[in-house]
Formats: sequence, C-alpha cells, structure tokens
Amino acid sequence: MDKRITVVILLLAAGTMQAQDAATIKRVQDLLKRAEKTEREGSTQFVHAETLYEEALSLAPDNADANVRMGLCQLNGPHRHRALPYFEKAAAVDPLLPRLHFLLGYALQLNARWDEAMAAFQKHKAQNPFQDPDPLYNTADKHLAECRNGRTLMAAPARVQVTNMGDGINTPQADYGAAITADGAQLYFTSRRPAGANAKVNKVNGDYFEDVYMSRRGAQGWSAAQRLPEPVNTVANDASVGLFNDGRTMLIYRDLDGTGDLYECRRSGIAWSVPQPLGPNVNTPHHESSAWYSFDRQWLYFVSERPDDNVGGQDIYRSRWDAVLNDWGPAENLGPTVNTIYDEEGVFAHPDGKTIYFSSKGHTTMGGYDVFRSRLENGRWTKPENLGWPVNSPDDDLFFVLTADGTSGFLSSFRADGLGEDDLYMVEFGSEEGVGEPLASAAGAPASETMPTAVLVKGKILSLRFMNGMEADIELMDLSDASLVARFRSDATTGEYMVAVPGGKEYAMFIKASGYLVHSERIQVPAAGSVNIDRDVRLEPLEAGSTATLRNLYFATGSADIEQASKAEMDQLIELLRAHASLQLEIAGHTDSDGGDELNQQLSEARAMAVRDHLVANGVTAERLVVMGYGAGKPVAPNDGEANKAMNRRTEITVR
Repeated sequence: MDKRITVVILLLAAGTMQAQDAATIKRVQDLLKRAEKTEREGSTQFVHAETLYEEALSLAPDNADANVRMGLCQLNGPHRHRALPYFEKAAAVDPLLPRLHFLLGYALQLNARWDEAMAAFQKHKAQNPFQDPDPLYNTADKHLAECRNGRTLMAAPARVQVTNMGDGINTPQADYGAAITADGAQLYFTSRRPAGANAKVNKVNGDYFEDVYMSRRGAQGWSAAQRLPEPVNTVANDASVGLFNDGRTMLIYRDLDGTGDLYECRRSGIAWSVPQPLGPNVNTPHHESSAWYSFDRQWLYFVSERPDDNVGGQDIYRSRWDAVLNDWGPAENLGPTVNTIYDEEGVFAHPDGKTIYFSSKGHTTMGGYDVFRSRLENGRWTKPENLGWPVNSPDDDLFFVLTADGTSGFLSSFRADGLGEDDLYMVEFGSEEGVGEPLASAAGAPASETMPTAVLVKGKILSLRFMNGMEADIELMDLSDASLVARFRSDATTGEYMVAVPGGKEYAMFIKASGYLVHSERIQVPAAGSVNIDRDVRLEPLEAGSTATLRNLYFATGSADIEQASKAEMDQLIELLRAHASLQLEIAGHTDSDGGDELNQQLSEARAMAVRDHLVANGVTAERLVVMGYGAGKPVAPNDGEANKAMNRRTEITVR
C-alpha cells in the first residue's frame, strides 16, 4: 500500500553554470545523470542519489538545475521539508526557470510558511497562464486554498499534544497504519523497514515490502516493535488497516494481483488465523485499501476506488453485516458530504456509534491528507471538521485512531521531526482542567465540542470447574428494547474479553458456553468520562446444584409484575431451556429485609411464580420448574444500605 506523495521529476532547462573548465562541467552533468538514474531505483537508493547530488553541488553550488534536482530528490525522500533551501537557491540564481515557483511554493507550504508559499504559487500562475501538460502544475489554486486553511488553523491551535513515538516504534523507513485496541494497550501498525539482512525490495516501487508489527504499552512506555509471524506476514505486502476494538480481529491489506484487497484474521491466545478475503460486496477488481469495524461489528467502513457510485478518487463506503448470508451486504457510498473529488483514506469508526474519523485531500485540508471527523445525525453525515493544528500538518496525516475514552489518539504523519518518511505519533487530548476539553476555541478551528467517548467493558471469563480462562460467547443487549448491541467472544486461552460501547445506556450482558449455565450481568454505562468497567465472570457448570442470578430481571416496586426491561433476561432463560430439553430448574425469589417477614415471603414466592408463568406461557412445561420463595432469609450481603439491599432483592435459578 504505497501512499507516499510522489512529485514527478522533470528535466528542467539547464541553469546558469559558473564559468568553469569543460572537465568540471562534464563531471557535474555526469553526476546529475547518475543521480537521476539512481532515484528511479526507489527509496532504498535515496542516500546514494543524495550523495551524487551533493557532489555535483560542491562543484557547482550556483547551478540552478542542480539545485532544482536536489530539491526534487528531497521531495521524494524521507525528509521532504529539506527541499526548501535548494529551491530557494535556484530561484535566486534563475527565477525564470519553468515550474520552479510551483516547487518553491510547495516546499514553503511543507514548512508552514504560508504567506511566502502563497506568493510563490501566485508567481507560478503569473508565469504560466496556460494549462501545463502535467496536471500537477495546474493545481496552484488548490495549494493556495490549502495555505489559507493552514494559516487559519495554525493561528488557533488545538489544545493537544502531538509526540513522535520514537525509535522503538519508528524507523527511517515508512511506519504507518496505526490500529489500537480500545484500552490503548496494544498497537498494531505497518512498516516498510527491512525484515532482516536479506530483506527483499519491491521491484515496482523500489521500497521494502510492508509488514505488520505490534507493540505493547507498559509501565515503562511502549515496547520495541515486533514483527508478527506468519500467517499474518508473508513475503509480499501485508498491512494492518483495521481492528475490532477487542484486539482479536484484524483487517489486513494484501496486494496479490495488482489491485489490493481486504482480509480478516482472528487471534486466539497469541496465534493469528490465516487471513481470509472479505466478500465480493467489499473486495472488487478495483483497489480497496483500508477499513474499520463499527463498535458492534454490524457495519464495516472501508475505502475503495471502485468506479460505481464514486464521488471521486478513493471514497469511503460502508456495508452492513448480513447474519442470514453470513457476509457483508451491499456497499453504500457515504456520499458527497464526506467524500470529495479528491482521495479519502484511513477511516476509523469510533465506538460511540456515530462518529467517524478519516483522512482526505479535499475539504479544508492544509496540505496532503488531513484528518477530519463527521457524525451521523438523523441519518445524515455532518459537514466534516478538520481536527486542526497540530493534529494536522502541511504534509500527510493519516490513519487516525482513538482509544475508547477519547484521551489518546494515534496517527501516521510526514513531519520535520520524524525519523524518516511517515512516522507514528501519539496525540493526547485535554488540558489541565481535565480530559475531554474542546479541540480548540478560536474561530476557524474545529467546533468546540468534547471528543467523543465510549466506555470500555473488559474482564476475564473463568471456568468455576477448572478455574482457568475459557472461550465463551458474549452478547451485549440494550435493556430498553432487548436489541442486540454487540456479539463477541472471550479468548480461548486467557478468557480475556473487551468491548467499547456508547455511554449513557444500560446493557444486559450474557455469557454463554457449552456445558455451562448462562451468566448475566447488568452494565450501567455513564454518559461520559474516562471510566472502565471491569467484570471477571466465573461460569457455573450445567449440573445439579449450580446456581445463577438473573441480574437483568426487574419487578415493579413491592410487586410481582415483571417489567419490560426484563425481556432480554427472560429470552435468554427460554433459550437455555429450549436448548436443553431435560433441564429442570428451581426458581427462587429473594427480598431484602424491609417490610415484615410474612410480606417478604409472599412477595418472593409471587415473583418466582411470575417467572415460572412467563416461561410456561412461552412453551416450557410446568413440570420442569419448581418455585421457591425465601423472603429475606438468604441474604448475600448485609441489609445495611441501598446497594446491598438491591443485591439481596434477586431471583436465582438452580439446576435440579
């Protein structure tokens, strides 16, 4: 996946050569030809080409052509901002060189010298009033608009801190494509670094092949990046382009036939499965480059170059999961509010369920790709907002992702402080006043809204029988209507699970595994804030004497009337009894100590009977169910506070 900007190298008219002997002139011309030929061999030969240009300039420092060529070499190299002094020198020596002021303007733009860049682009337009055969040099107006955007955004910087992740992560080669787990603990990314002493070079672009790497965050910071083994990485290009927020399902880009497709692989323990191509509604004969799952894995957002329904260049699409076909459904273009006539790339779907982040060469970019965000409101995408300076820079800013709590982001960027080409950067949001502060507050900067947040629910699923981690199916349902919010699995080796969900709701979580009772949890998620919910669960074996609490079963106060919010819990219980036709259960009602003993006994019996009646009404034979009421006689906590009393007001099932 080659996303580097490439400036077409053109042979410009020879600049003014100092009065020198013929041998020196010939030597300079020979060095320039050799350097140009070396450049065509790709980025791995950059240093060789740069050395040849340096030697030529040492012999003819005032040669305009040599300075322009060295400037072009730098634009195609790992530190594009270093092109500027060479174009400045060429312009001082021969200001009439064709196209020179365009290149000078571009180099000034890369160094955020907005006003000088605009002056150079205006001079280019004045000197070149007609269409250039090369479309690149007809884009001065777009660059002028980018410089105006950059000047405005830089004048009102966002309250963020952007930090290069250092040489434990980054290299002199391109490092990009960040994919972060929701808890921010594991980072996957793509690198073009040589995988070993005998690393092969891609003959098409002269770069090393892409590979996927991973780093873990610990008390001492990020660990040194490690290359993932097969089957994730192969001898060809393999790039990480998306990750489900539990960190156990990864989207991979591979280019096997010259177009590029998307693949999915899953992790169990430390081992990844063989990547499998996504279906025909996602992959086409055209180029599909990156993707991200929605928090509930019901939508896949992805980037495609398909010509059908295309706004222009690479567009962002999304497909809905079809549970019947067990595949992604027809793709829909996000439309002209999000997509532009230029390229979009690197879409990230935030776990708040309504916000996407993506990079674009259109909209209000300040140069190259900038990161934008848009929200789905009332079925329509809002006008994309530029995340502002210093999240964005004059060069490419791509593959922006966020942790669930919205305090940290990661992106790849081509910047002056980088180790070379694209580097990975960490973005820390907020201020001394706290997390979630607006991105910026001045006119022209992004809207003054808090960063979207979600809440991380995580823990381990353990077997009560064996006291070890185990694989289980986990369903998260909205208590208000019993609709499925997310379905995922715990790790088969460690039992770990993790999911990020939108805040401000109550969820029912059900954990199911063959040979075990269904376990239910009630998850109350705050509307905002940096909050993680940790729940370790021990599953009871499906055998006589095992007990489970129905934590999402609700009754009206002082009544045996089952409330609507109990639907998800009752549906799970019905499903369990239908799946095990010989299963017999005791349904036990319990109360707190408020009220008299006789009243509590009657209430506990009535509530247990209400559950039985509901099950019988849904096809469960009455003979399989025994009803018991224990009143306040079997508390699980002291009745000394509302929280403990709520724990004592419960309904349990026990296998008979």
